[in-house]
Amino acid sequence: MHRETTASEQQAALAALYDRCGAGVYRFLSAQTGDAERARELCQETFLRLGRTLAAGDAPGEALAFRIARNLLVSDWRRRRTEARWRDPAPAVAASGASREPAPDRASEQGELRQALASALAGLPEALRSAILLTEVEGLAYRTVATALDIPLGTVASRKHEAIARLRESLRRSGHAL
Repeated sequence: MHRETTASEQQAALAALYDRCGAGVYRFLSAQTGDAERARELCQETFLRLGRTLAAGDAPGEALAFRIARNLLVSDWRRRRTEARWRDPAPAVAASGASREPAPDRASEQGELRQALASALAGLPEALRSAILLTEVEGLAYRTVATALDIPLGTVASRKHEAIARLRESLRRSGHAL
């Protein structure tokens, strides 16, 4: 027997989902847009849509949260294309580095590497960048990423592999061999 959920149960379920993956959705959007305010707006819209999904009786999960976020991001890019090119994600990626301060003699080197990596990430096509950010930065399982991006499981692996190869080549060209 199917029981309708109450508004308070829906709010609790949405809060639990936000607690589980809200920060990850925001980081993903921030890295993709390079704009903290825009990322907050898209993250908010993501969870508003997830709330409507809950109200309809469905039980959304982490994969759906990232799928909605990515779809909103792509729609936003399409809308903004006529105004200006989408923003470089380099600032958000560069700022998301390690929180501990490195030794003074390594700080400059690590800063340069972080900037080179952020620039290399920004140069990746969106499909490759999404795969690498979701698997490596957010730590999502391939199956979750496949669902979020609406692609086959094997495509996640191949996109991640291609992204790593391109990142490695870009870093090599900039003098940061790994």
